Amino acid sequence: MTADTWALMEHWDLVLPPSRPSAHQLTRIQHQIADIDRSKPVGVLGSTPEFRDLLFENGFHDIYILERNMTFLAAMSQARIYQNTEHVIEGDWLETLPTLGTTFALILSDLTSGNISYDRRAEFYELVASALLEGGLFSDKVLTHPGPHIPLSALAEKYAALPLNLKYINHFSCEALFCSELLDIDQSVNSTLFYAILDERIHSERVRAFVKRAQRITPPGFLWWYGRKWEELAATYCKSLERVATDDDEPQSPYCGRLKIFLHVKR
Repeated sequence: MTADTWALMEHWDLVLPPSRPSAHQLTRIQHQIADIDRSKPVGVLGSTPEFRDLLFENGFHDIYILERNMTFLAAMSQARIYQNTEHVIEGDWLETLPTLGTTFALILSDLTSGNISYDRRAEFYELVASALLEGGLFSDKVLTHPGPHIPLSALAEKYAALPLNLKYINHFSCEALFCSELLDIDQSVNSTLFYAILDERIHSERVRAFVKRAQRITPPGFLWWYGRKWEELAATYCKSLERVATDDDEPQSPYCGRLKIFLHVKR
């Protein structure tokens, strides 16, 4: 996926949690960062507006945004409450993180792992660890896959009985693209291919309406590395950091049972 791909994300205002931070997640993070020295640099992997507002509201002023797509950054900045000064580090994380050794007291990450190919995932998390100060925290929301993916037939039956509204369109996007048996094709999310398959296999007019509107939430043209079982990935995940907390997603979330919010510290 190229840096330009994120410019396709034109309807971020329609995207709901868990595809972006929830109130529950933000409240949890606020408690976890209470003791961090506000004068220390902190970083956000990507342009997540909720994280940037949270950091500013909590008294951090030396805030770094690590983003490779400046068009997407501009859009996410417009989605913010505040317009405080930030340090923007433009470029691929695998290239920019090595230049930021032992810099941050905190790094926040919301579903970033899917942007990193499986063969470079271990390297990515080593670079995150190297960018933290001693005692620094890393909060990472991760979509894991602990068990079988959801059959399309089950999703078709479920959404044939649900109203077509923004909440359930978001849920459909999460489940059909990021949790379904389509992940078995190549252990990745190819949104263009997945929509073509859904168009071919879904016949219910109601469910086809979900497929059509989900493309505003998750557009065609994207590739994410999701789908591999967590048991295959866990061994190389954040090996250089100590995990101090694990939170599950809320019960009503379409990712419940799959999504984890990990907190790590660098000792």
